[in-house]
Amino acid sequence: MLTKLNQLIDACKMQPSLPILVGVGVVYVSYYLFCVVKNPIVACGNSKLRSFLWQHCPVLQTKFWPTFWCFESHLQTITRSVLMSHPALNYNRREALQTRDGGELVLDWLDNDSSPHTDSKSRPTVLLLPGLTGCSQDGCILHFVQRATQMGYRSVVFNNRGIGGARLLTPRTYCAANTEDLEFVIRHIKSKYPEAPLLAAGVSLGG
Repeated sequence: MLTKLNQLIDACKMQPSLPILVGVGVVYVSYYLFCVVKNPIVACGNSKLRSFLWQHCPVLQTKFWPTFWCFESHLQTITRSVLMSHPALNYNRREALQTRDGGELVLDWLDNDSSPHTDSKSRPTVLLLPGLTGCSQDGCILHFVQRATQMGYRSVVFNNRGIGGARLLTPRTYCAANTEDLEFVIRHIKSKYPEAPLLAAGVSLGG
């Protein structure tokens, strides 16, 4: 034991920065384990909805482990824009919708005709909601669509007013507090495919 201690002391003398690096590493790992890794917080004022989510989304009861070397949210956003790839996907069709107040919304569809759910009428459909200023060509959305396709789902991406090729025809744009356009899109999808299960997933503002 004494020999190993002497070897450690000699190593520290030869590499004066070694104790500092070890100390920083210990602090970093401790901070990650005790301050970063946490259970998700469900921000929901509706007790029935909160109970439903808690019962049907078991992931809410498990700890979230962010990327070890990049766990800070702003840094993740910057890193994603640099490192994330853009899958080569082609949407089957584009659909422009006219809202009651004259606004325009655009939906990009990937019907996934090779899905094991061969009946198009009942094929599960995923509505994808991009983040602020995001559209159907964003890398994260394309990855969502790619994964949904692999799982056999139909994908539809909601491009907000003035975004992703949708024309801004009204003084009103879009914001997180206004859900009328989203409700309009959901009703439209359900009217086209009333037998198909409908799911939704979003990024940032879209989530």
